[in-house]
Parts: sequence; C-alpha cells; structure tokens
Amino acid sequence: MTNIDKSARSAAAIGADPKRDMILDAVLPVFGRFGFRKTTMEDLAEVAKLSKQGLYLHFSGKEEIFAAAIEKYLNDGLVAVDAALARPAPLYERLAEAMDVWFGRHLETFHPQAFDVIETGTLMAPERIQYWKNSFRQRLARAITAAPEVKPSPACSSKDIAEVLFQCGLAWKESPVPRAEFRRDVARAIRVCCRLEP
Repeated sequence: MTNIDKSARSAAAIGADPKRDMILDAVLPVFGRFGFRKTTMEDLAEVAKLSKQGLYLHFSGKEEIFAAAIEKYLNDGLVAVDAALARPAPLYERLAEAMDVWFGRHLETFHPQAFDVIETGTLMAPERIQYWKNSFRQRLARAITAAPEVKPSPACSSKDIAEVLFQCGLAWKESPVPRAEFRRDVARAIRVCCRLEP
C-alpha cells in the first residue's frame, strides 16, 4: 500500500471512529513540537494514553498516524474556514478569520524547529496536500466573488486575490511571530488586496 493509499484510507476514517479521532487530536501537537523525524511511537502512545501495543491496534506505524493526523488537521481547518466564511459579518472580518483558522493556528501547533512536518506531509501525499491547499483558495475566491463590496477586475480577479492572500499566509505561517502579529499582517493584506476597510 502506498503512502497516498494510506492517506486516502485515513481521510475516509476521520469522524467514523471517535477513539481514533481523539488519538489524532492528541498526537498532532507532539509532531508539531518535535517534528516527524524526532517523534517516536513511545511519545505518541504516551500522549494518547495508550500502550505502544494499544496504539498499534489503531495504526500500523508512525507514518500512518502522521498521515491521518495531518489529514484530520487539514479537514478540521476547512470546516473552520467554512464556518468563518458563512458568518453574517462583513467580508473583511470573514476573510481575516478564515486566514487565521487556516494559517494562524499553525503558529501555535507547529514549532519552527519542527517544520519538517510540512516537508514530510508533502512528500508522503503531495496530491492530497495540494487538494487541501486548492480547496482553501477556492473557498476564499468564492467568498470574494459573492461579496458586493469587492469589485474584481479582469486584471485582478477573485481568484487572483485569493492566490495573493494564500501566498501571504503561506509565507507568514512559517515565521516565528506571535499569532496577534500574524493577524495584523493578514488584516493589512486583505485591505490592500480587496481595497476594504475594517
């Protein structure tokens, strides 16, 4: 079974087994603190409050746990983005919240020295990671298109604005800055790209 197959299997299992989801929520901060390479099965079992053998009843090994945890993290992120963009609030606030729940939470979940998790996730399942990135960009573009306060032009479409915001968030999430500073930078980018006032 390839890593992509394991990743797809893990994605299908998200939400189907509350115990499994609890394990995935518990282990992600460990990967976020130590990185993929330095995290051991013992570390994961301890935080999941299971024996190592008990952890193997749910997952075949560290790779499968990691792939499933990242899938759940990204899926939960899209659910939070959908909730942020569906709020009855001005576009400026909705976009800022969507950027924060997608990118800003990385600053609290992943320590800068543990960013090998991003490289590892991309190497293990590049198509799946690209799917999550594209899904986020598409959600931003749809929200911008539907907002009467933004007037995209042929030279700067909703898709272009979403891409610029995405690239800003992608760069900033890997900076060791406080989340409040990230939010200020995001707010500035939204104002500039959409020509909106808070």
